Amino acid sequence: MKLMDNPAVANIVKSTIAFAILIALWQVVGQLTHAPEHIVPLPSKIGEVFVRTFTSQLHHLGATGFATVCGLALALVVGVLLAIAVIYFASIKGAVLTVLAAFNSIPKIAVAPLFVIWFGLGIESKILLAFLLAIFPVFVNSVTGLGEIEKDMLDLSKISGGNEWRIFTKVRLMHALPYIADSLKVAFPLALVGAIVGEFIGGNRGIGYLILSAQFNMDTALVFAALLSITIFTTLGVGVVVLFEYLFLGWRPSQRTT
Repeated sequence: MKLMDNPAVANIVKSTIAFAILIALWQVVGQLTHAPEHIVPLPSKIGEVFVRTFTSQLHHLGATGFATVCGLALALVVGVLLAIAVIYFASIKGAVLTVLAAFNSIPKIAVAPLFVIWFGLGIESKILLAFLLAIFPVFVNSVTGLGEIEKDMLDLSKISGGNEWRIFTKVRLMHALPYIADSLKVAFPLALVGAIVGEFIGGNRGIGYLILSAQFNMDTALVFAALLSITIFTTLGVGVVVLFEYLFLGWRPSQRTT
């Protein structure tokens, strides 16, 4: 299977082309209208600032990326374990889903100050915020993947001599992997948002801190450059998940070309 035949990869290519066209239009319209640079800088100016501040942005993005990946990893482990518990102990499903839905409905910008008070200005509060934003889609998709299996398939597995462990690893888990992979495409940007929100509230490094500093200095071009860094980082993160699907989940129907 060719990589470009992958629907997700094809969508990324199309999105990149559309983005390039949008940037070209932005440049042309900006030059024609002479928009103030401190309000809407030209893409050429943003590109120049991006290159000039690349080292600094990389330093700050490293801190944000670390908090994002740690929060996402924690959400993946806890979300899948909770989903397994719900599948095998159906009586707790309502309680777990209600608690997670309640936490998910709370604006994270509202609880971020509490996390800073409880855990300080260090990386811990950013990781926990990333975890809180990422866990709900991971849990919901994991429950769907682990639980929505045809009863006939489970019965056939038992008749074939499969014990609970083999049924879990060979049937339930394999069925759930595509769902979990899809959840990561949603959870990764959410985890990044959580980390950045934590940096907005309190911190002395991270891409969120860099954006706030640029805002105070009315350096709009740097704000846009930082947003570009965030976009690239998010695209790379989702791309890693897409690559995982291409390499290890080629058997799922959406990955086939025929």
